[in-house]
Amino acid sequence: MKVPLSWLKEFVEISEPLTELLRILEKAGLTVESLEERDGDWIFDLEITPNRPDWLSVYGIAREIAAFLDRPLRPINFSVTEEGGDAREIIAIRVDEPELCPRYSARVVDCVTVAESPEWLKKRLEACGLRPICNIVDITNYVLLEMGHPLHAFDAASLKGGQIIVRRARAGERLWTLDEQERILDTDTLVIADAERPVAIAGVMGGLETGITPFTQRVIIESAHFNPISIRMTARRLGMVTESSYRFERWVDPSGTVRAADRAAALMASLAGGRILSPVLDFYPNPIPPQQVHLRPERVQRLLGVAVGGDECAHFLQRLGLTVQSDGQVLQVFVPTFRKDITREADLIEEVARLYGYDRIPSHLPEGSVSGAGDSVRRNQENAVKQFLCRLGLREVVTYSLTHPSVEFGWGVNRSDSSLSLVNPLTQDYTVLRISLLPSLLEVLSHNIRMGVRDIWIFEIGRKYQKGTVGKMEETEPRLLAIALTGSSQPHGWNLPPAMGVADFYTLKGIVEKLFGWLSVGEIAFVPGGPGIFHPYRCATIVCSGESLGAIGQLHPAVAERKEVPSDIFLAEIDFERLVALAHWQRIYRTLPLTPSIRRDIAVIVPDEVPSATVEQVITQEAGPLLEESWVFDEYRGTAVPSGHRSIAYALVLRAADRTLTQSEADEIVQRVKDRLKADLGLQTRG
Repeated sequence: MKVPLSWLKEFVEISEPLTELLRILEKAGLTVESLEERDGDWIFDLEITPNRPDWLSVYGIAREIAAFLDRPLRPINFSVTEEGGDAREIIAIRVDEPELCPRYSARVVDCVTVAESPEWLKKRLEACGLRPICNIVDITNYVLLEMGHPLHAFDAASLKGGQIIVRRARAGERLWTLDEQERILDTDTLVIADAERPVAIAGVMGGLETGITPFTQRVIIESAHFNPISIRMTARRLGMVTESSYRFERWVDPSGTVRAADRAAALMASLAGGRILSPVLDFYPNPIPPQQVHLRPERVQRLLGVAVGGDECAHFLQRLGLTVQSDGQVLQVFVPTFRKDITREADLIEEVARLYGYDRIPSHLPEGSVSGAGDSVRRNQENAVKQFLCRLGLREVVTYSLTHPSVEFGWGVNRSDSSLSLVNPLTQDYTVLRISLLPSLLEVLSHNIRMGVRDIWIFEIGRKYQKGTVGKMEETEPRLLAIALTGSSQPHGWNLPPAMGVADFYTLKGIVEKLFGWLSVGEIAFVPGGPGIFHPYRCATIVCSGESLGAIGQLHPAVAERKEVPSDIFLAEIDFERLVALAHWQRIYRTLPLTPSIRRDIAVIVPDEVPSATVEQVITQEAGPLLEESWVFDEYRGTAVPSGHRSIAYALVLRAADRTLTQSEADEIVQRVKDRLKADLGLQTRG
């Protein structure tokens, strides 16, 4: 909030240097975000904490400065002269929702002339960041800044039936607001209506049809107190944050509605030639009384560690505008309605501490002992996997748990009935809890590609969110491991091959296999097929012991084209909860082999529809414990191989731990493998 120093000086004497005033504001708890000099005046841009709505006005800031300087606070001086006519003959007020609108006050000002505001008023609004419009509207904004009380001015001639009705909107009602946007309303929205239609969204913004025009002659000034929760929910639901809603949703002083309306009416009489009709219209059936809070001086000493006498406490609180009575031992404090944040004794003690000065309170180290702390088993497991993936050349990213349905749908992820949406989202961009990590990683990848970064190897371990049994985090918030690759993992150089380290399907498959092998998960298989985000023919489901643990594959080309990203993006998403549950974290170390190994190669003619993993499984089972390792080292298609087949060459490393394996034993194992491949799978070997 921007506050000119010249305006503050109208209410409190300030002779201190600027540096001293900044220190005072800091002691009060007001953060000065920036300081600007304009036309010989200093403009403070202050950060206002949500618990202090009384600071959302120039007068509220002046009250705080006066309290810290222990100087008188000058009142806002004005007078209201009522003349001619009865306001009750012009407009009647009816409040159908007193819980949402505890107080509604109005003033009628007749015979106004809508014109440009005087220069002093325009400069003051501009200094506070508001654009001058016309004298009537500028006056309502001026009072909002000065007193912190939002007002709205209606053109009385545009109101139907001579009525103002505060009610809930009817489902499907529409209203064109002052920002020239049509708003579709629901029954949770509080509106100001006339006899026929809504004319304003209560506490947020007025309607276009009943706003001030150059032809307006009679003005109705609205000054109300609305339920903060109702205004906050309406503003979020409609995506509208205005100067009025910003204040109403925090708390506007219900005791100040009439005074704010009077202040605006007096200015309209002075600056627009208006005549103020009597009486002021005021609906306030259940006045909100001031809070009564007791304060014990001994409790002040116990919490602050310093002795502050009862008289000194009373003086501090009175400087803040609170009323204090004392019976000699306990202070009875009456908290005015503009201080909604003070509800208990500890709040009063905090106010005493602020004015006493935190810098005067001595510091003492606390005494006591703490038990040893450390990371949980789950966190240690996560960190271990993260470190392993980083050693493979990937970088960790951390993305938001909140997203938007259009983002997930845009990347080919469809939400289900078990997914969760926010009831009251803070912004329109983050309205749902994610059901997959892949869209978030792809957004990171897309942003980097737009910035010219093409070599991206990233991963994230995070939670997805879904409906389930309350209290079972593994069910409602399971952890996932997601990986996204594109481009090269190696730096480009004149002495390196251009394709060195370039990501493809098998690069990602190798990373997954390395991770699963390092975790000793057991035998895994890659079964063709996966979710719709993947290329239909370049994806696979990861299966371990008959259980699906996730999927890997290339991004679907249609998605890549729609999102304007390269097609050579490779993704994996793995159920991290199941992965760590299947892992064997305790390592078993063996001595280095003392006997030599024997390598044998076999080439198998395999139909295209038979996965290589099936062949490898038969080789492993038949070779038995003497097979130390095996791998594919060649694939061939040509004239020597039938159509629809390929020749896959496997290397077999054989070793016996207790003796030197003979050539004949190795040949026997290889022959058994060939026979088993022919018997079980009908496969022939070459050579």
